[in-house]
Amino acid sequence: MQKIGTREIAAVSVLGALSALSEIIKGPPFDVPLPLFPLYDKISWDITGLPMMLSLLLYGPVSAVFTCLVGCSVIFLRGNVFGGIFKIVAELATILAFGLLKKGVVVNSTAAVASRVGVMTIVNYYLLQLFYGTPEPVVIGLLGPIGLFNMTQALVNIIPAYLIYLRVRAALGGPASAKQMRNELVNRDAHADV
Repeated sequence: MQKIGTREIAAVSVLGALSALSEIIKGPPFDVPLPLFPLYDKISWDITGLPMMLSLLLYGPVSAVFTCLVGCSVIFLRGNVFGGIFKIVAELATILAFGLLKKGVVVNSTAAVASRVGVMTIVNYYLLQLFYGTPEPVVIGLLGPIGLFNMTQALVNIIPAYLIYLRVRAALGGPASAKQMRNELVNRDAHADV
């Protein structure tokens, strides 16, 4: 079990607050409507998941889950229970798939994107019908565009968070480049197998 110290709790709180703030502030750059659904404003790209991914990269999966719970709590507090459920499942599918693999950033990112798309396809199939009474043929027609949205949203979360992580690591005296990070991961994995 990952141990969480005072520094991690403070960082998770700040990152969770940033995630919640980005959920509260509507409109670009924090909230960009999906053009595939111009009349349906419930789906939009946002940066709520970026602090969650940063928490994962800096402090590990347990901290990322706490950041996710804090960030998504705002959706529930505003009374949007259904939207909160969709958001928390999508973000947890992304951060857990990325965090549980101990591979390189490309493999982890691919797994995170695939996890988010797969999990949310199943969730959308059932919950759009249950929560909103959407007819099954309509839901089936929406699954492709929503899958594309989830793929791009995962990348919106992962890529900037990873770039910020590299800068933070370099500033703190850690490996400064992706090549150094890769070498560190390979060396760590090689020693873990022994």
